[in-house]
Amino acid sequence: MVLPVNTPNDIDENAKLDAHILLNKYKKGNITQTILAEKLRLTLRITEIEDVLKEDPELLEYVKKSSTSTRNRTTNNTSKSHNTVNRDTDHNGNPELSVENDNNGSTTATTPDIVYPPENFSHVVGDIYRSSYPRLENVLFLAKHLKLKSILVLIPEDYPQELLTQIEKYNIKIFQVGMSGNKEPFVNIPNDLLTKALEIVINPENHPILIHCNRGKHRTGCIVGCIRKLQNWSLTMIFDEYRRFAFPKARALDQQFIEMYDIGEIISIASENNWLPIKW
Repeated sequence: MVLPVNTPNDIDENAKLDAHILLNKYKKGNITQTILAEKLRLTLRITEIEDVLKEDPELLEYVKKSSTSTRNRTTNNTSKSHNTVNRDTDHNGNPELSVENDNNGSTTATTPDIVYPPENFSHVVGDIYRSSYPRLENVLFLAKHLKLKSILVLIPEDYPQELLTQIEKYNIKIFQVGMSGNKEPFVNIPNDLLTKALEIVINPENHPILIHCNRGKHRTGCIVGCIRKLQNWSLTMIFDEYRRFAFPKARALDQQFIEMYDIGEIISIASENNWLPIKW
């Protein structure tokens, strides 16, 4: 389900205040980037969004991009049939029925599919996404909304059979690079494992791809942090993003690992295969 874009003519100061509150929640890691973008689009015009996000141009670009994608999907769905009435939810937030006319003139009422993203879900870059461990109720979102081609699993344990069956039903390929997190005193992610994971993630043949560990915070945060190094982000920006998702348990060892990780080998592999730069 994609929430409709609502841009009222008059936006009062309370709406802007609510937007800043949402932004603070996002920075603390309490809501995902996707939820923030949807709520901003529902309450503010694009000019107000630009004002609220003026200090975070990358987040602003993501909100604009997601807004454009939403409008395009809505336009495409509308143009397919003039005999279809689509409603996502009623005024109470409950799913409404879709009324469709078939070729024989008969009318059919159906309840639209409702999809749920995994916890800590967010867009990373291009067709790369991140989240916590997906559950059964998230599979439809991953398969139908994101149209995933691959999933990179960063934990050593196997998927439960029921979840694995549902994922394989949509021909989603699973890559597993099991690794332990960076923990005191002597547990660290091996560099070669992280390079192997990055090689899978930035290969366009595997896109769209989802990266996840258990909570989508520490191991996933290290992978994303190294992707940002490939994008030439500053360490300040990398650590700020890491802490937002790892809140309230950010690990100094993770941030040290990101800083010390040598991207020379993965750059060499990526350059040979023309995987860089990673496209937004």
